[in-house]
Amino acid sequence: MKRKFMMKSNKPLFFNSGWLFATLLTFYFIHDTTAEDWIQKADMPIPRLFFSVAATDSQLYTIGGMLAEPVDFVDAYDPDEDKWVQKASLPAARAGVVTSIVDGKIYAIGGWSGQAPALGTVEEYDPATDTWTQKADMPTPRSFFTATAVGGKIYAIGGIAQNVGPVLPTVEEYDPTTDTWTQKTDMPTPVSGMAAASIDGKIYLIGGTPAVQGPVLETVQEYDPSSDAWAEKADMPTPRTALALAPLGGKIYALGGTDVVQGPGLTTVEIYNPDSDTWTESPEMPTARVFLGVGTIANKIYAVGGVAEGLGPAILPTVEQFTPSGLSVAPLEKYRTTWGHIKKAD
Repeated sequence: MKRKFMMKSNKPLFFNSGWLFATLLTFYFIHDTTAEDWIQKADMPIPRLFFSVAATDSQLYTIGGMLAEPVDFVDAYDPDEDKWVQKASLPAARAGVVTSIVDGKIYAIGGWSGQAPALGTVEEYDPATDTWTQKADMPTPRSFFTATAVGGKIYAIGGIAQNVGPVLPTVEEYDPTTDTWTQKTDMPTPVSGMAAASIDGKIYLIGGTPAVQGPVLETVQEYDPSSDAWAEKADMPTPRTALALAPLGGKIYALGGTDVVQGPGLTTVEIYNPDSDTWTESPEMPTARVFLGVGTIANKIYAVGGVAEGLGPAILPTVEQFTPSGLSVAPLEKYRTTWGHIKKAD
């Protein structure tokens, strides 16, 4: 399969005298973006549905998914070069897989394969060696759930055991150092098709549906792993399912999804501030997306793939980059992000 790569460059615009000074200023203005903007980037090599995105410090990984059948595809996107590279495939084809990152390694969890019920499979991917390793299965096999890392552990939340439900309230904690799972307190409002992100040691579970056919919720549920306790927070302005979240700059960006099960996609982007428990509007995405993937690198948000409506039929290959205002990316002010987790660089 042919893969198209694109390269971009930036040139200093002024200061004919003092080359070093001009170069430093050029670097600063390129990276200290204050205007909010969406930019088209290189398309995914193989568009598919029900895939997962995992973001390391420098690359986005698209993992698994579905065309006519579940696939084992893994591709890595380099924002600096705006190009995609094929990586080692999943050990087995899986759709609906959920990913989370701990200590630079990606954990692919759950989903389904073929017509079988949901899976509890866990596989660890090491970007440094481009290899996969089998890990202990999740105790409760499921799909349409979410998983987020906090404090070196991964929390798998909600979802359904089979494609027809029922929706599960289950929360299970995975410790990569011991390769073991522990049962935690159930979520107050069971949902599937939701999204989750973690900031400052807490997990925020947003949107979703309490039943396979709806209704679609605007609910925000906060989970504190340190106390194993849940709390209700301010509702999201737009009820949504099949959305994606990007934690960035101490806030959570909620992108896309749909407000009707299997309905048209939304371009909506709304920002949640956990400190004030409030929501604000953000510039909309150029492309309406349902079941999209999202990752953050160097204070930029990448919206990847998905479909324009319901379950298709046209799967989107497009990738769009968003730079929120007021987030500097100067060398000493970068943030390191993983899928669902954010912290200041060392």
